[in-house]
Amino acid sequence: MFPKLYNFLKNQGVKRLSFLSIDSKKRRNVYSHSPFFKISDKIYIKSRVFHFVPVLYPKQVKLKNLKRMKTLKIRLLITFVCTSLVIFSSCSKDDEVLRDNISTDQTDDVSDNSDDGNDNDNSPSGRNGEITLYKVNGEIITKIKDYQVSGQDLAYQQDTKKHQDIWTLVKKVMPTAYRSKMNEFLIYNGEANGSAGFVFETAQDLSKWRMGIAINFADNQQELTYTIIHEFGHILTLNNDQVDASISESSCNNYFTGEGCSKTNSYIHKLQSQFWADIWTQYQTAQSSQSGLQQFYNSYSDRFVTQYAATNPGEDIAEVFATFVTRNSGANGNSIAEQKIQLMYNHTELVDLRNYIRGNLGASSRSRNSMLPVPGSWKQANSFGNAKKSHCSIK
Repeated sequence: MFPKLYNFLKNQGVKRLSFLSIDSKKRRNVYSHSPFFKISDKIYIKSRVFHFVPVLYPKQVKLKNLKRMKTLKIRLLITFVCTSLVIFSSCSKDDEVLRDNISTDQTDDVSDNSDDGNDNDNSPSGRNGEITLYKVNGEIITKIKDYQVSGQDLAYQQDTKKHQDIWTLVKKVMPTAYRSKMNEFLIYNGEANGSAGFVFETAQDLSKWRMGIAINFADNQQELTYTIIHEFGHILTLNNDQVDASISESSCNNYFTGEGCSKTNSYIHKLQSQFWADIWTQYQTAQSSQSGLQQFYNSYSDRFVTQYAATNPGEDIAEVFATFVTRNSGANGNSIAEQKIQLMYNHTELVDLRNYIRGNLGASSRSRNSMLPVPGSWKQANSFGNAKKSHCSIK
């Protein structure tokens, strides 16, 4: 019987067997080897070492006592097998619970590889003020990761209610159909670079974008609202429906945005071809320096709704869109700046979009909700952005 038991234990992964002999006549224990702890006539399990009791019988033991002892051995073996099964079953269940807990935790806190690769996942410290990155899932945002931060940024990170409040405002500005173009949402601290918001593409074909909003500038509701509208303007005019990323600059017959070639019927191509083409040579010379841009703007200020709009056509159309949305009335006059606003009104889908945003923010033609700023009052309005980029960026 013992060879069978030995093979059974070996198959179960038992590493060592400790035997105990019992002198049934004197009822004293005689140990062959048992280095871990004293053993009685019971089964002990410790660190996968199974101790059991093979009993040796003296020759003078009567047959009926021998049968009794055999019965005891059988019961002992049954007890051992049952105990082993319970322990193995328990370990298996514990592993399942552990796996379930890990899976649940990773749902919110571990990146699902939707990141653009610019962040170091091994040590995700916010190089540009990044605090918390979310994945956009329709109406909700799900945390991808928290960046390693401290001090005030840690307080910002822990203020998840503020994150949700900002996201709620984003939803009021961006309808679901347009929001499908955004797959990531970043909360960051804009103090280091003075930015209030940015966007950049997360898909090479421009079908998906990340929007970042600076939480440290979010207390001013008017600034926050304008920033979101402005950044939405970039996604609206630079996504894959408007720009073909597969066409290089040398092969592009329309305005090349930097991300790709604008399509003929795109909003940005219409704006650039109608209102920039005649001064494009002067702009290309001016864009190399801030002083050059300032001189360029001073010469053509009546063409732009703000100074910031003169940065490049990408910032121009975002500023035009923001002014188009926040201004109560339509185009005022016939200047080129006003003609750009009229360009927005020439597209019924943009008028519907304007009505959607203003309706969600409680604005009307006769009164302006406090969430809507005075057009042109944005804190960046009287500055220039990066002329080499067609949209705001912290990178």
